[in-house]
Amino acid sequence: RKLWSIFVSDALRDENPEKIEIRQNIANIGIFVLTQSAALMLKPEVERLQALIDINTNIAAGLSGRP
Repeated sequence: RKLWSIFVSDALRDENPEKIEIRQNIANIGIFVLTQSAALMLKPEVERLQALIDINTNIAAGLSGRP
């Protein structure tokens, strides 16, 4: 959650030089992750946990160059 909070905060900064579309995508994913994380703390559900695992797995794969 802490890392995603940083990502969202940075994406929303006007000084961020990245294209607005990319910043919006990062912010949207981050807000989804933060919302799902909060919901999991209130009521653990496999579906919510799996969605977070999938997002993080896909990002890690993309960063490492794996398909």
